[in-house]
Amino acid sequence: VMASPMDFTNSIAKLLNITVYYFQRNAWYIIVLLCVIYYAKTNYLDPYLRDRQFRPELQRGADFEEDMRNVRLRQQELANKRAQQAEKERKKKFEAEKNRKNKAAMPTNNVEGDRTGSSSNNSSSFNPLQPWSASSSGYKPSRRTTRRS
Repeated sequence: VMASPMDFTNSIAKLLNITVYYFQRNAWYIIVLLCVIYYAKTNYLDPYLRDRQFRPELQRGADFEEDMRNVRLRQQELANKRAQQAEKERKKKFEAEKNRKNKAAMPTNNVEGDRTGSSSNNSSSFNPLQPWSASSSGYKPSRRTTRRS
């Protein structure tokens, strides 16, 4: 079956009627959308393309190198900041350890004194004349082994 030229013309007219009807119903939305696109293109896209695309190759390479220098500078600043924080924490730990050692080395106020074996009622004190009186099991020599080949 061959389509007549009238059917072809009728389908084109029908498509045009549908398109005109769509634009009539959504005209304000389309106008607002076109305005937003135009504003974004003129204020953002065109300056970006003008700065990036239409420059000589040497200038684009220089900009890339400058960007890389800026990135490295930011990385170095971040590394320096972290190193300073680590140094502060190391100093704090060192001071805390120093204070702990100083407190451990300070004499305590013992009523009985610091000498071993001075208290008669303390059964756990060490008496050098009676080594079996201490809580340890006494003298144990180191084990002697012979090397045999």
